[in-house]
Amino acid sequence: MSLRFAILHHTGIADPHFDLLFETHPGSDLATWRSPVWPIESPTAATRLKDHRRAYLDYEGEVSRRRGYVERVAGGTCEVEVGQDAVWTVRLITGVPGTTLVLRRVGEGWEINLSS
Repeated sequence: MSLRFAILHHTGIADPHFDLLFETHPGSDLATWRSPVWPIESPTAATRLKDHRRAYLDYEGEVSRRRGYVERVAGGTCEVEVGQDAVWTVRLITGVPGTTLVLRRVGEGWEINLSS
């Protein structure tokens, strides 16, 4: 089943980063990770954030309470599989076709890598 995703570049703050947001089922809030880089080219440390509102699938602009700005750098449809041991596999179908991300819990944090 195809779901939606967005990759947002969050700037205008002390620690600029990219937010990776994915639906987990149609109409769901967005599972969200913070990454220091995009695109992912090698194993990258990431931070799991609280789920975000669906509005961020299409939103670009100022974030409330002077928390910077977001610009959409990618988006489209994806497939999400949550496996055992907190491993997420996200296949980007449109927007960045041919990309499969693997998000894995590592200790207290997360790591994003490309599927081999």
